[in-house]
Amino acid sequence: MRPAAFVFLLASACLAATGAAEPGVIRIGAVDYVSVDDGADRLGLRVVPLVAQSAMILKDGPRPVARLADHSREIDLKGLRVFLGDPVIARGGTFYVSRIDYQSHLVPRLRPVLCGPPPRQPRVIAIDPGHGGTDHGAENRALGTMEKTCTLDVSLRLKRLLEGAGYAVVLTRDSDFDLPKAVRSEIANRANADLFVSVHFNSLYPNTKTTGAEVLSFPARSQRSADSWSPGGNDNAETKDAPVNAFDAWNTVLAGALHRRILDALHDGDRGEKLEHLGVLRGLKCPGVLVEPAFISSDAEGAKLGTPEFRNAIAAAVFAGIQDYAEVIKALHPAPVPAPDAATAPRSQPSRPAVP
Repeated sequence: MRPAAFVFLLASACLAATGAAEPGVIRIGAVDYVSVDDGADRLGLRVVPLVAQSAMILKDGPRPVARLADHSREIDLKGLRVFLGDPVIARGGTFYVSRIDYQSHLVPRLRPVLCGPPPRQPRVIAIDPGHGGTDHGAENRALGTMEKTCTLDVSLRLKRLLEGAGYAVVLTRDSDFDLPKAVRSEIANRANADLFVSVHFNSLYPNTKTTGAEVLSFPARSQRSADSWSPGGNDNAETKDAPVNAFDAWNTVLAGALHRRILDALHDGDRGEKLEHLGVLRGLKCPGVLVEPAFISSDAEGAKLGTPEFRNAIAAAVFAGIQDYAEVIKALHPAPVPAPDAATAPRSQPSRPAVP
């Protein structure tokens, strides 16, 4: 493990030992909110208001770890673009985030040790090549490429990397055939998968200029999909938990690990981590996210997708992100206490009869 990660986890463990509690909740509109001041205090962080007083920074010691702005769902979280489920609100100089965003976004990324019992250490990885068969996905007709072909190619490359590192891998499809979204999560569940990554590529056709990576997670109960916030969008929040909601915090940890590695590897722009009610994630019984590392509709990224070098880079980035996630989970599991060596274990002395 990297030294910085060890120090971070050690500090987190100290916080847990002090019994950091949940911040108090206030109701704003129909949403439960917590003050960032209160939450930061419990996470061992410091709030630094910006001059304009419409934004603030969270610092961990001297290091900025988050930037939040009034009436915005978009935050900078450890250098990554993240879209919350509800907008940040500033009142009287105090900033508030929704209770769900605090629990599902801030705590998992800044103090994962406070998220409760971690999931199993990853051993079985489910990889889902998006689309297939009659479902071509997005296409770049000028370049003659289809999303379904690219997702399968990258997934097969990723499978080889994972198996080389000792993981068991299940692919939801290993050739070109139709596969309903709900069946994909069922395949992962039947394999007792420890995490799930669905591989897709983005499109904004006829826009051929936009590039960048997105990572999508399933919203927590009562939170909307990101696209529903667009003009004319309808509130599509759900009132019941989906199976995957049992892993809301760990979906965030996985999303952040993959997001970081994909951006570092491809350097083509940060489209952010977003929430969407995706059928392929809904039924999962393990942490899972959907990645869109590039735009197939882009002239630039679409052309690169046609090269094995770029597809190798994507597979390697997702592999590295899975490894980073596994390191976080491993560090959060208590180390087993070794059994004493019979040869060196202290032996009880035989009792002696009392001397008369």
